[in-house]
Amino acid sequence: MKSVVVRTISGAVFVAVMLLCLLTSSRLFGLLIAFMAFGMCYEYLTMPSKAGVKLGTTQHIIYSLSGVLYILCGLAFMIVLAFRAGEFSGLMPLGFFLMIWASDVGAYCVGSTLGQAFHSRKMAPKISPNKTWAGFIGGMVFCIIAAVIMQVTGLLKMPLSICIALGTVIHCTGVLGDLLESAWKRRFGVKDSGNLIPGHGGLLDRFDSSLLAFPAGTILLLLLKLI
Repeated sequence: MKSVVVRTISGAVFVAVMLLCLLTSSRLFGLLIAFMAFGMCYEYLTMPSKAGVKLGTTQHIIYSLSGVLYILCGLAFMIVLAFRAGEFSGLMPLGFFLMIWASDVGAYCVGSTLGQAFHSRKMAPKISPNKTWAGFIGGMVFCIIAAVIMQVTGLLKMPLSICIALGTVIHCTGVLGDLLESAWKRRFGVKDSGNLIPGHGGLLDRFDSSLLAFPAGTILLLLLKLI
């Protein structure tokens, strides 16, 4: 019970900080991006040493450069979305985050109920044993519903069909980002990337989906000339 309370409180604080930084000023948004970049790169770079794994020189260079570039690229697309009109607006990044969070909630709720009840097949049992195809479908449904609600309320100012497509892309690439981070952790035998957020793990654990979902969603909107 105590762990649930801690997880709930820390999650609420986490969301409040995100909303503050996204909806108030470009300076707070910049601080958020800088904090995320430093925190996630630190967690990634120290993961092998925390697990007691020693990489060779070449392996270490490849591991470090690929991971850091991957993280910074994902964050760069967040900046592109926030300044897409030449002035700062955190509404579009917020919309992306809301879809990602809806995807996570849907995957957890459906996967832990219907997925277990009907013994749904595992998506990638060797990488992430708890992920099921039922959870994947549930997450997609929740993500698309979130996109539709934001279109109806005016947060996403684009045709409904595009919002549905965007929600689908955000969900699928978000799951891939989550699986990629799970593969890193499984390689080094660690449960969480860090412990910054009580009950939730580290920054990489919270933003793993975003690092692929933001670039994919942004590229889709750029191709459709909507930003």
